[in-house]
Amino acid sequence: MRGLLALASAGVAILFQVAPVLAQDTPSDPILPETRVDDIIVDGRPLEVIAEEFVTTISAPPRRRGLARWSDTVCIGVVNFRNDIAHLIIDRISEVAESLDIRLGEPGCEPNLVIAGTDDASALAEEMVRRYRRPFFRYGYTRSNRGSGALAAFQTTEAPVRWWHMSLPINTIDGSPAIRLPGQGYWVSPCAGSRLGSRSCDAITDHLTRLIIIVDVDQVAGRTVAQLADYLTLVALAQIEPDADYSAFDTVLNLFDPTMQVSGLTDWDLIYLSALYSGEDERLDPREQAARMVPALRAREGD
Repeated sequence: MRGLLALASAGVAILFQVAPVLAQDTPSDPILPETRVDDIIVDGRPLEVIAEEFVTTISAPPRRRGLARWSDTVCIGVVNFRNDIAHLIIDRISEVAESLDIRLGEPGCEPNLVIAGTDDASALAEEMVRRYRRPFFRYGYTRSNRGSGALAAFQTTEAPVRWWHMSLPINTIDGSPAIRLPGQGYWVSPCAGSRLGSRSCDAITDHLTRLIIIVDVDQVAGRTVAQLADYLTLVALAQIEPDADYSAFDTVLNLFDPTMQVSGLTDWDLIYLSALYSGEDERLDPREQAARMVPALRAREGD
């Protein structure tokens, strides 16, 4: 493994004791192989049903939590990539984030969204979890993440890109966590573990707080930097299910499916993000997210 990521336990300072990967010349636009396009199948189901299936397929909030989004300032750190590639990734994520009115940190800020390149992703993931299980992978609050099984999969998956989101239920009235964190005396809201749809819990929302993405640079070879940056943008701004079959949908998440041709973020991806970050700061379940998407999808069909 070329890289060892050291994350300071008291903050989000990042140290890589490695030389940048992807230092070789990267083709600006590698040629994709020819792919046979199957016969077109017309889906006659209502758009609302298709949108809800899309949201349910790609979204991965912790159990009994709503879909989380960034609320506080996002500070992006891209490490162990060649400088020009790192800047392209940061610029693309920042461009989409700004269009969603997400606040971005100034240069020199402490990253809470870290993207790390390596040629041994599983070894890096295992070492990171072993050394920094808390607070970077578990808060001591079960529903801040997708659980122990998902954390084990994060360390062992053979996927080209792997990620780990952390989120918290937040009281929208004063912005404080709606649960008691270890060593902190926050009031425990009765809504923190409640099911979605409770009228008494309208003041609770879910916010992303930290995200670690690991890119296996050998497995992403052959894609353009622009394609990879678009893929990382969707993962960076929403809780995406890493193990789903996305092939039924028009999404950048199909980038690593050899049977699909993907150029970048699609209309469905951008509408998903727009719906996620629009409207009131409230607890958001997949059905509500899908309902937010439908008007924009109908407008797209009418173009």
